[in-house]
Amino acid sequence: MLKLVKHGLTKYQSSKLNSFIEKFLFYTTLIAFFVAVYEIGFLDSSTDTTILHNFYYIYLLVYFFSFSTRIPSMFQKKSKIYLTIIRILLFAFLIFYFFNVKFLFDAVDYHGLFYRLITSPNIVYVLIISIFFIEVSKSTYKVLVFNITPEILFALSFIALIFIGAGLLMLPNATVTKIKFVDALFMATSATSITGLQCIDSAVGFTSLGQGIILCLLQIGGLGVMTFTCFIVYFFKDTSSFKAGVMLGNMMSTERFGNAFKTILKIVVYTFTIEGIGGLAIFLSIRYDNSFPTLTDKITFSIYNAVSSFCNAGFSTIPGSMTSDLVFKNYPLKLIISMMAILGGVGFPILMNLQDSISKFFTNVKNAFFKHKKFVHLPRVVNVNTKLASIVSVVLLIFGTLSFFILEYNNTLKLHDGLLYKFIDSFYYSVMPRSAGFNDVGLDTFKIPTLLIIMFLMWVGASPVSTGGGIKTTTFGVAILDIFSILRGKDRIEIFCRKIANSTVRHAFAVIMISLAALGIGTFLLMIFEEKNSSANLLNLAFECTSAYCTCGLSMGITPELSDASKLLLSFLMYIGRVGALTIAAAFFKKTKSLKYMYPKEKIHIG
Repeated sequence: MLKLVKHGLTKYQSSKLNSFIEKFLFYTTLIAFFVAVYEIGFLDSSTDTTILHNFYYIYLLVYFFSFSTRIPSMFQKKSKIYLTIIRILLFAFLIFYFFNVKFLFDAVDYHGLFYRLITSPNIVYVLIISIFFIEVSKSTYKVLVFNITPEILFALSFIALIFIGAGLLMLPNATVTKIKFVDALFMATSATSITGLQCIDSAVGFTSLGQGIILCLLQIGGLGVMTFTCFIVYFFKDTSSFKAGVMLGNMMSTERFGNAFKTILKIVVYTFTIEGIGGLAIFLSIRYDNSFPTLTDKITFSIYNAVSSFCNAGFSTIPGSMTSDLVFKNYPLKLIISMMAILGGVGFPILMNLQDSISKFFTNVKNAFFKHKKFVHLPRVVNVNTKLASIVSVVLLIFGTLSFFILEYNNTLKLHDGLLYKFIDSFYYSVMPRSAGFNDVGLDTFKIPTLLIIMFLMWVGASPVSTGGGIKTTTFGVAILDIFSILRGKDRIEIFCRKIANSTVRHAFAVIMISLAALGIGTFLLMIFEEKNSSANLLNLAFECTSAYCTCGLSMGITPELSDASKLLLSFLMYIGRVGALTIAAAFFKKTKSLKYMYPKEKIHIG
């Protein structure tokens, strides 16, 4: 009994000590992060920052020693193997960095590129920012166990990221000239909602720091704030609560709640893998010339455009984006960006479903040919959602390509030599309105019918649970199927030998009606706000409004001329377009349980 009490006290004291260490590290990390933001954002290169860097080293040493106390827990049976490996590698790196780096390099008299890189203050900044994300994510993760609905959590996470991004973009060192809060909020909203509308050209008005902030907002906004947060927690936390898994399952529309964290891991792996391959392809598609004279310029352009194209954002590091003479006729680059935008807009569930089907097919082939097992046919590996979204996407790509080729053949396509290049540019412009937002010519040079087709493609957008916007391909597909079922006299929708649930049909038409209402009201208000703006006619304002709500980013070029009221309105449209109007509405309405009664049916005359 005495041993049991003694053991209980020891365990209690250990728990209290760990809790104190966790809180201490969290608050010291916040202090270190804000000090780093102050130095990077406010101080110029001539300022003596020795005291600040001494503070960073002291903080990192404290974090290092507190981290070393957790080494024994790394070898517990319940600890994840890869997590143990990551912690040991980080532990070894910190030992090497703090105690051996300068000693070793000085001993061998090496002061080359790697020495300058490893001893650069940027390494300290990267460490502090990384630790900040880890500690904040661990604290944010605790919100998942509260009684808060997924809709509210999803909506609030984007609001928080937008205002944090706006604050960072207002740092003096982030912009070439001082900007207003409205402009910073607009740019932060556009980046977080992966839209691409710009009231300030990001390649001209922002410094390298500002462009880096925008890139981070693009990446986090493309993945989703809670997806990014839970990914970090998944790697730096040994256990995950069941309630948090259920919450994430609801947020990601995952039926198997237990696989929610694994799904997040897959999403992040897909994202960085595709962006990495795309970045390498973009790097190989550009040459050393006056356009990109240095290796740094090529790498920066490749990374930035890989992230921006996969996230369907439309931001770039060169003035005028793809309209620049530097890349205007780089057709391999256009094809790469188009494919990246398609992969980002197809949706993570579809990518995972296709991976599963391909994996199972090759497993069957391997078993049949190498293990002499019978080939097992697996029916319906590719689900209805994947088939419908893929068919609608292909139809829209073909429709857009042919429409641009026919309508613009004697107009904007005259700038391209050869039938093949004209066709590539037509394909490029059939992809970009689907939420990517890169344009290679001024949209005011297009014919009005072409602009209307662009608005239609923006409105439909990409597929669900993707980096794209719009009402989504499956929503449009279900609406078309419902129309055909009515014309054929059917009382239900059937496709691929499956019946579409009535709740899905109702949801689809609710999304369509809300989008039309948002576009109508938004255009109406813009016309009021821009009554004295001579360049803001009905078509331009409707186009701008559609681009904002559908998070596309294509513009008629009037965004910088808009009033502050119009910028705030477009910011709100970009936000609800990214989060979803139904998601925001569901956050404020109490969900009704299944009704246990039913009134008599009554028909109403329609049409």
